[in-house]
Amino acid sequence: MTAGTAYAGGYTTPTVEAPAMAPVAVAPANLDWTGFYAGAQLGYGNTEGDFSDDRGGYGGVHAGYLHDMGTYVLGGEVDYSAVDSDQVKSMAHIKGIAGIDRGQWLYYGTLGAGYIDSDINDASDTVLTVGAGVDYMLDDKWMVGGEVLYHDTDDFDNTGRDFDMTTVGVKASMRF
Repeated sequence: MTAGTAYAGGYTTPTVEAPAMAPVAVAPANLDWTGFYAGAQLGYGNTEGDFSDDRGGYGGVHAGYLHDMGTYVLGGEVDYSAVDSDQVKSMAHIKGIAGIDRGQWLYYGTLGAGYIDSDINDASDTVLTVGAGVDYMLDDKWMVGGEVLYHDTDDFDNTGRDFDMTTVGVKASMRF
């Protein structure tokens, strides 16, 4: 008599599980720039003109609102920054934003008014401000970006003197 091994159901191939992957932050599937936001900015500025040339860093806070209309985005923003330079103590802006929506990227131009408080004879003035920037939406709650602003200060605070200031900054914002 010979005995044999019986296999119920026959041979089955062993199952191999795929390796676990770490979660990755993913931008929202339905990207929409519409909403309020607030955050902080850091940057560097350069002034040139009748007073003297000067450079210095700045840091502050900002808040704004954007309205996404599909391809285009319109909005506005206010900000305030303390400035570490020999000429300028602080600056604030109120500006309009017009941009192009490219998914997670927003490319924009800005136009508005800047208020510059100077250490020179305690002068301060409201000046024309123009600029350009880019924002990147990390997820539903956060965005980061960069911005360049040019400030034209003709006859600063009726002193008969002019200086131009250019700032370059980065910002991080929480969306509401």
